[in-house]
This record gives sequence, C-alpha cells and structure tokens, in this order.
Amino acid sequence: MIGYAVTLFALLQLCSGHAIRESQPHLRAADGVQGVAIPDGFSHCFFYDAFSQPAGSPPSPSRWAFDLGHGYPGGPENWGTGEVQSYTSDPRNIVTTNRGTLRITPLRGSDGTWTSSRIETTERWDIGCRRGDRLRIEARIRLGDDPMTKQLGIWPAFWALGSEFRGDYLNWPSIGEIDILESINGESKLWNVVHCGFAPGGPCNEFSGLSHISEGFRRGVWHTVAWEVDRRQWPFAEDAEESMSWFVDGRKQWTLKQSIVNNDTAWEALAGGKKMLLLNVAVGGGFADAVAGTKTPTNETGGGEGASMEVDYVAAYIKLL
Repeated sequence: MIGYAVTLFALLQLCSGHAIRESQPHLRAADGVQGVAIPDGFSHCFFYDAFSQPAGSPPSPSRWAFDLGHGYPGGPENWGTGEVQSYTSDPRNIVTTNRGTLRITPLRGSDGTWTSSRIETTERWDIGCRRGDRLRIEARIRLGDDPMTKQLGIWPAFWALGSEFRGDYLNWPSIGEIDILESINGESKLWNVVHCGFAPGGPCNEFSGLSHISEGFRRGVWHTVAWEVDRRQWPFAEDAEESMSWFVDGRKQWTLKQSIVNNDTAWEALAGGKKMLLLNVAVGGGFADAVAGTKTPTNETGGGEGASMEVDYVAAYIKLL
C-alpha cells in the first residue's frame, strides 16, 4: 500500500469525533466507535459500522436506509437491471447475527417469487474525495458457498453510487458508480466495475462499464475487499495522474487511471463526487443472464444461507491534503 509514513499513534488512532479536523467541515467523523485502527497511509476514519447491535436487529437506522420493492419511486422498474426480487426489511432477508455480522439472504417463496434486501448509507454519511486527498472504502465479506447450479441468478454486491441519484433516479450513469465487489451465479470470480458519463457508449463504455475480473475468489471464507482513489499530486503520490485501485485481502487487483476514462467530468463524478455505499443481494437480471448464458434464476436456484452475503464491517478512511 503506497502512502505517507505514519506514526504508531496514527496507526492506532480511533474512529472518534476528534479525528476529523475542524478545517474540514465537509467531513463527519464516525461517532460511537472505539478501538478501530486506521490503515497505513490514511489519517482519519470517516465511517465505520461493525453491526454490533443485538442479534436479530436490523442495521442501524442512523447509518443505513432500506431500499424496498422493485425500484425507487419514479425510477426504472426492477432497479434498472431486470432483477426479479422484491427488496424487503424482513429479518428473514436481512438481520444482525449473533456473530456480530450483518447477513443478507435471498429467499424464494412457495409461489416462485423472490425476496432479498438492499441497504444504502444515509445522507449524513455521503463521502467524496477532493483533489489532493486519498480515500479508501472497504468491507470484510463472506459469500455463500452453495454450488453454482444452486446460485444461478444470485448477485451479491458492495458498491458506491453518486449521492445525487437520490430523488432523481434517472441521472445514471452520469453520477458515477463504483462496484467494489460483484460476484455472480456462485462463480469463483469477483467483478470490479465503474459506470460513468452517458449511455449507451460514453467514456465508460455503457451499458457494460469499464471492468476487471479477479479469478480464484473463494466463497465461504472471509475476504477484505477495498477500493481506493488517490488524488494526491507528485511527490506525495506514486503517479503523476489520479487513479483508483481495487484490492482483495491486501492485494491490488486492478488500477484505473484518469487518462483511461479521458473525460474530466466523468472522472470527477467517479473520483471526487459524493457517494453513498450500498449492500445488496439481487436475483436475476441482465448481468446474471449474460454470464450464465441462460435465463436466471432457474428452478434449481435455491436461495437461503448458502446464497447469502455476510458482512463483518464496512469502513471508509481518508488521507486529507
């Protein structure tokens, strides 16, 4: 990990209210959290949730809001992707476990319809990365390990979306989307994707987006996945141009540079624009169908814990100019 040399004090700095300087009023420190070490190369903890509520509880309403049904009010049907599930806040679909984790579970009803859950961070936690700063968003996640035949159409994701999407719902992809983790159909692969600009076509090749696939992603075990954007300038940065990178268990998987996007407005939306964070498990849709080569979900798709996504924590750290 490239970054400033930091002192032991900085490494052990807590996610508490004093962490954000008064000179940075656009940032809010993660409140109510103690004992969280900040990664090397970063100086402040902006957001942290370890889902420490009592078992059986929903996620904290001060940090997360539910997305419900088949789409945002006035937005595209089926969330714009063709996915078939209805999102709920039912504890059978989303719940804090006795392990201190959050589990999202897709379920098929007796009538063949599907339910699951999707949450997004509340507006107070929107975060961007100004020029000269560096941002890291990460989570520790475990995906269900049912065989692929039972997971066709299952689509877990951890991602960030431009917060200007709230209340508009028709301005995608111009507001920028960062897919930190997408894994489809039970495959041992992880997709990293960005969406930006306009569709079809545009600087991010919509509707597909610009993407990278990481092979050998083991299911049923914990992984730390992260996305970093580096907007520092030389000599503080490794490169003369801005970039963003994706990591799995500390290993860099992909780097996307500003020159590849080659559009200042689109890059600013991706790298700098304020974003909300999302966790969800979708079922079916165009992406799942394209990867499977058939319509999903199938009659064999099972749902349940073997198709779930379990989250240990979600965090956002920043290095200020």
